Amino acid sequence: MRIAVEDGLSNVKEALKAEGYTVTKLSPGKMEGVGAAVVTGMSNNFMGIHDTNGNQFPVIDATGKTVDEVVRQVKERALH
Repeated sequence: MRIAVEDGLSNVKEALKAEGYTVTKLSPGKMEGVGAAVVTGMSNNFMGIHDTNGNQFPVIDATGKTVDEVVRQVKERALH
């Protein structure tokens, strides 16, 4: 499964790769095939992908969370 991760969250990227996820760069526009996105709170609204019913995948805010907490949320919320 592909997980889109914002630049600057390299520790999260590495942890997700270690769990077997394919990690892709988070970028505005089409995010086909993405099971979840991991962002920091600042970019959450800036990129226009905040968590609403219009999204086709969950958006996980990594602000204030440990890497393990972020990985756990991806496992719980990502679309399979």
